[in-house]
Amino acid sequence: MRYTFGQAEAFYWVARLGGFRAAATHLNLAQPTVSLRVKELERVLGGELFDRALYRPVPTTLGSAIYADVERMLAHAEQVQRRSKDALPGRALLRIGAADSFAALILPDLLAALAARHAALQVDVIVDFSTRLEQLLLDRSIDIAFLSQPRAHEGITIVPLWLIDLVWVIGKDLPFEGDVATPENLVNLPIFTNSSPSGLFTTIQMWFGTKGLKPHRMNTCNPLTVIARLANAGTGAALIPREMIRVSGDDLALRVLETRPPIPSHNLCAMWWDNESAAECSYLADLAREISTKAEL
Repeated sequence: MRYTFGQAEAFYWVARLGGFRAAATHLNLAQPTVSLRVKELERVLGGELFDRALYRPVPTTLGSAIYADVERMLAHAEQVQRRSKDALPGRALLRIGAADSFAALILPDLLAALAARHAALQVDVIVDFSTRLEQLLLDRSIDIAFLSQPRAHEGITIVPLWLIDLVWVIGKDLPFEGDVATPENLVNLPIFTNSSPSGLFTTIQMWFGTKGLKPHRMNTCNPLTVIARLANAGTGAALIPREMIRVSGDDLALRVLETRPPIPSHNLCAMWWDNESAAECSYLADLAREISTKAEL
């Protein structure tokens, strides 16, 4: 008895996303269907692939052993299905939503690649907070969004691209003892961040909340490059993606602090509707991933 592509795909996304529900949402399937496919694969392979006794399914020794092989198989299948450089035939307008960090780090090279491959393509770009981009996509005001920490929605594909490492930074002239950022020693400093309901604003509030605290002064603005420069001026602290430091200006003299408790990385994802444009959006997501790999994000 042989396993099927659907069984392997179900196993891979459960392992990658850490749950059957998340895998079902990503694959646009019912959760029982995903569970059944994994069980069928376990029956074919003669062993359990996940330890289900824990809060989240964790790959067993067998599951860990086959993960890399399954990942390569799915990548090859995607490559076979992927359109060539003519993946945007006949499209006249492409509407892209980009989070601030994506716009600074990836968007210039992405637009250059599109211009080289599709000279007649018109591109409209909106740079905004991830929460607003998500709503624009739901309203069908944009075709694809590159954003962090999106929520799952029926009929929408979300593809994780890379992790965003968030760090606390301060200017070298700011009087601050030590090299460790804690809620207790930052609570009285001015904090520079994006406005609510941005992901950074929420992350900062939750981080201080782990110690039952609330920052006294939350100063909000946009974009992240400006936030980095405000922190550099020595007037407060900022939580920004680590990669934003190098694109915010060579003249910056920021101190990167060790963070306690640590702040989990954010997922930078591509998000689009499962419709007739899905193949084109998948092509764009792959192109963005290639650019990020070259940039070593």
